[in-house]
Amino acid sequence: MITGCHFLGSSSQGNCLLVRSTEGNFLIDAGLTGKQIVDRLFNLGFGINDIDAIFITHEHADHCQGLRGLGKWDHLRFFANEATATAIDDKLGKQFHWNYFRSGESFYYKSLFVETFLIPHDAVEPIGYLLRSENGGKSLCWMTDLGYIPPQLQRYAKDSEILILESNYDHTLLESDRRPQAIKNRIRGRYGHLSNESAFNLITNADRPQWQKIFLAHLSRDCNHPEIITALLGEKVCRRFNITVVNPNHAVGVSYSCC
Repeated sequence: MITGCHFLGSSSQGNCLLVRSTEGNFLIDAGLTGKQIVDRLFNLGFGINDIDAIFITHEHADHCQGLRGLGKWDHLRFFANEATATAIDDKLGKQFHWNYFRSGESFYYKSLFVETFLIPHDAVEPIGYLLRSENGGKSLCWMTDLGYIPPQLQRYAKDSEILILESNYDHTLLESDRRPQAIKNRIRGRYGHLSNESAFNLITNADRPQWQKIFLAHLSRDCNHPEIITALLGEKVCRRFNITVVNPNHAVGVSYSCC
């Protein structure tokens, strides 16, 4: 069963989540360098030998670059769909020993039931995860790097007890930012990133959600701020769903224990 989670990083500089379970410990994404991941695990009281597997969402560097350094540990198992795995092998110039799955299918890892679902993002075949254990405990959904939330994805979000949801940018800050207009258009496009307003709409309009904890993650350092999101949500909503906004500058060690 899932017993808790710890952020190792959450921003365009690198995304990585440690998930603890009674079946073992694993990472979702490895967007920091291998050394950073090992060091941050150590600071949380874990060694790389305590990690059993890494589940990858897509091939962008801020989600996979750490595999280059972590590939030397033979005990680690790497999970991804074949299109993503091939893109990562090409990007990093290294052949990893992948455990493939088909996007949209479910499978077991030990006693953990893993549901995968396609998300709208500008990668070859990006996915999210909904993780449950047949032995009870909390379910966890990872849903970041998506330009919008299609109706069919809302089920995965609301059926989780722990939700990690992207809240990447504030419209006003993005518009006033100095980055090129083409990049702004990409970020707010249907295959870019999720705005604060989109995250707010999902949370406030969900029909009978199961949430006991929500992390709003993958914030832009330049075009967002935790205070903006907190003000948008309001104290009542934040308290009702136990919401934590993960500051990209202080993400390391932001944790939740289910026990």
